[in-house]
Amino acid sequence: MALDRCYSCPLGVAAGVAEHRACPFVPREREAGAHLYVEGDTADRVWYIVSGYVALSRETSEARSSGVTWAVRRPGEMLGTEGLVSDTYRDSAVALNAATLCVAPREVVDAWLGPEDSPARAVLQLALRTRCNEVPRRSCADGNATRRVASWLLDEAPSQNAPQIPRQVVAGLLGMLPETFSRALARLVKLGAIEIDRRTIRVVDLDALLRAAGEGEGEGEGEP
Repeated sequence: MALDRCYSCPLGVAAGVAEHRACPFVPREREAGAHLYVEGDTADRVWYIVSGYVALSRETSEARSSGVTWAVRRPGEMLGTEGLVSDTYRDSAVALNAATLCVAPREVVDAWLGPEDSPARAVLQLALRTRCNEVPRRSCADGNATRRVASWLLDEAPSQNAPQIPRQVVAGLLGMLPETFSRALARLVKLGAIEIDRRTIRVVDLDALLRAAGEGEGEGEGEP
């Protein structure tokens, strides 16, 4: 990974890379489909996503059926931080595409964070414990499929290509079947809001997308 990227990375800045100090996180490349860790495994590493997307699933979640993705983490986000307050990983993490991640052993990160009795460390640990206790929930099912997909696109790509996340994963995040997701995309194409091909979804008319999501003037036509 280029050193200039480390200069602007929040972890590199905190580590003092610009002052020629070493960052505890080391870059690693992972192929699409690579498992970073599995739910219940010993939490021995903490990850930072530089590029690519990582899916999280939790088999023990009552709100999810077994093995279904409940969240996607993206560049600039952390993975495995529950290991700083727990002995095991809460989720399974799989790279959705070729990814660059910076990784550090749990004990190294633990030491790097400083004294446990510091105010910052106390707040961090409380926040992490709170997050660990939260149960993943299925995305809101309010509205029809077209509206929900349009809302997702507004969040993810209001004027550009949507993230290249497998469509069956996005469908699961939105609480719908892949076929339903495909029909919603086709509807948005017909409305002139997006263009799609085998790999990309591109927003071409933001106003049309807003109307389809029920947020613009003259709400778009719905579906049963």
